[in-house]
Amino acid sequence: MSDVTVSPLEIFCLGSSIAFAGLFYYLRGQKQKEVDELLKIPRFKVGEHLKQVLKTGSGGMLCYAVVEGKVQAIGEPLQSVNFVSCLGVIQKIIKKEQKKTWNPLTRTWVFGEYTVNEVVNSVPFKLVPSAGDNNVSVHVINPLSAAGLYLEPVRELTHKAKEGFLYYLNQYISKEKPIGILEVEEMLQVGSTVTGIGELISSDNVIKLQPPSNGKDYLLIATDFKSFLSNQETVVNMWKIFTAVCGLFGASIFAVIVYRIYHHTKRPEK
Repeated sequence: MSDVTVSPLEIFCLGSSIAFAGLFYYLRGQKQKEVDELLKIPRFKVGEHLKQVLKTGSGGMLCYAVVEGKVQAIGEPLQSVNFVSCLGVIQKIIKKEQKKTWNPLTRTWVFGEYTVNEVVNSVPFKLVPSAGDNNVSVHVINPLSAAGLYLEPVRELTHKAKEGFLYYLNQYISKEKPIGILEVEEMLQVGSTVTGIGELISSDNVIKLQPPSNGKDYLLIATDFKSFLSNQETVVNMWKIFTAVCGLFGASIFAVIVYRIYHHTKRPEK
């Protein structure tokens, strides 16, 4: 009788499932570490309690802390170019060229989007309590250097390319089909809830949130801390599911191979 053979496809699937399970397990572990570190960070809402902690128990500084509050401009806020009533403290206006490029290999038009121009405007702002007395506030320093800040889209407008003789001539020569120019306005609006993670310092009765001097990440997240933490835990669960799926797939392939070998070795005894 011929020996049992394992097909190259089975070897590839088994190896790939093990490799991906290992990768997803690693990513899940890294993200879980991030979540665990977040849970260890002192958390505050803008208010008298934060002021008292900085004043009495920490020498006027917290090296790394979480603070949550509502956005309020220091001085005049920025006004949206599309809506007069929309005010913010950070504004980003992006122009993107949209076009399709001919792919001779697949013989299809491939969509592409390329940033043509990007303008970022900002004004100084602070975080104030969600409700109650606004006597306590946290001034946000260098917000544009912070990671994680999501700006809410205010308006997206596409200016379609004009078709005509030159349009089709250029398309024939360059193998590119212009679609139009997309204009996007994004803002961090006044009144939005923001969670800041960084160094808190009290100086001259002004509380400041600034990039940590110890080299840790400086984060501004346009949501409350509970929602942010929930999103991070969702990512952990996602990697956990991917690990389990790949692991079960690899285990099933391995079980099939072992069963076939066992069945083959037992056959002569029957």
